[in-house]
Amino acid sequence: MDNGVKATIDARKMAFANAYELTNEFDNEIEELFKKIYKFGESCNDAMDFENKFSSSPLNEEYMNLFVKIGSKCPAKKYDSGESTTESNGKKIFDEASSDAKYVMDEITRPARRQARMEMDSKLRDTPLGKIEQASNMFHLFKRFKKPKKTDIENKE
Repeated sequence: MDNGVKATIDARKMAFANAYELTNEFDNEIEELFKKIYKFGESCNDAMDFENKFSSSPLNEEYMNLFVKIGSKCPAKKYDSGESTTESNGKKIFDEASSDAKYVMDEITRPARRQARMEMDSKLRDTPLGKIEQASNMFHLFKRFKKPKKTDIENKE
């Protein structure tokens, strides 16, 4: 499996532990889901390919449903302001890692999101509402051009 794909999947798996105070109740469900996700990831060339395919796969919905299910039964992790230096340093490290992970995920998924947006816009242009918008845009474009005055036409002759 590509290292980028593995890192992406590992980050998704860590999201459960980073977000919630997990109980052993969900260990089997998480493991079973991620067995399927890792197997799915083996068919992907790189992290971008994985993100493109995963976003439209039923596994993504299963992942999101499990996240919601766990969120309804497990309390969210609390990060104190930190009474000790170790706790505050740990929180700072976590925040930086979390920020870095969000940045990396954003960078990885940006081209796929841009492509999806372009495809959506293209499909919308082919709908009746899209045709109306195109006609409206053309109308406003032509409206910008001033109608020549009779005196302008007479002066040219």
